[in-house]
Amino acid sequence: MIRRAYVSDIPQVAALYHAVWHETHAPFMPRAEIIRRSTEFFMERMTALLQSTLVTELNEEIVAFSAWRGHILGQLYVAMPHRGTQAASRLLTASEIEMAKEGVTESELHCLVGNERARRFYERMGWHNKEKITEPVAGEHGQTDVPFWCMTKLLAI
Repeated sequence: MIRRAYVSDIPQVAALYHAVWHETHAPFMPRAEIIRRSTEFFMERMTALLQSTLVTELNEEIVAFSAWRGHILGQLYVAMPHRGTQAASRLLTASEIEMAKEGVTESELHCLVGNERARRFYERMGWHNKEKITEPVAGEHGQTDVPFWCMTKLLAI
């Protein structure tokens, strides 16, 4: 079941976010950014994103979530045992519908360069790689840039 997240979901969503981020993003990040991404970091981020967060719940367990700000879909994370089950595609479609209802006509997401599985998934779902961009993250001697694919999709209700 896909639904809007509740305040009471924040700890479970943050734990999922922490686990999947460290599995999928940490291999491509500087050590300083990995250290910065603590459980508290993800709790704070999910608290700030609560209003635009959808969760996929199965047997009273949150197995996936998405969140966005404006036209940018910033998060789509699925627990490992639920990958390949259509959970991601259903959640992404639901997110696109909700964003369109909010008036977004063209959505954008940033897929970490190197995360080929995610890029292929987004492309299968109709997203297009617009360009390669960089985003600043914590590095060993201050901020450093990490490359992302900037992907876009026109949304329609």
